[in-house]
Amino acid sequence: MNRDALETFRTCLGEPGWDDIVVGHDFGFLDPTQIQAWATSRGGGPGLAALRGLAGSDLRDFESTLWAACTEATGKTPRPGSARWAHAQDRWRLAVLRDALATESTLPQLALRVERLYEQVGCPEDMLSMLRPAQPWSGLPATVDAGAILRFLDRFRLRPEPA
Repeated sequence: MNRDALETFRTCLGEPGWDDIVVGHDFGFLDPTQIQAWATSRGGGPGLAALRGLAGSDLRDFESTLWAACTEATGKTPRPGSARWAHAQDRWRLAVLRDALATESTLPQLALRVERLYEQVGCPEDMLSMLRPAQPWSGLPATVDAGAILRFLDRFRLRPEPA
């Protein structure tokens, strides 16, 4: 992402929840410093205090501390394969795609952003029509179908959130 991932998420989808933060960290969109800053507005609790207080070599425990704070706040932590994880993963895809459409001025630039998204977050079947990945062996650059991106974004407006 070209700008702060948390700001991009907020601009495109509103304030992220715990699931979005956990998944955003797992996919490399959010670093501990960003998450600790986000956590300052989340209230109290020992798990949250521990998350905010990590520094230096203690950051090696960041992920487990993040999960504990999420569980403290929501009662559970999203895990890969769960509906909550998939929903948060989709929200990151939406934020990145909306931001890419708003900020990239050429189709080749947009294609590079979508290709990075495929590599970073994965590509569900309903995203396959958006991109023809680069083919380095033949010298062909990635190409993107902006209309397919718009159709994908429109379909997500109709999906309910998991319980």
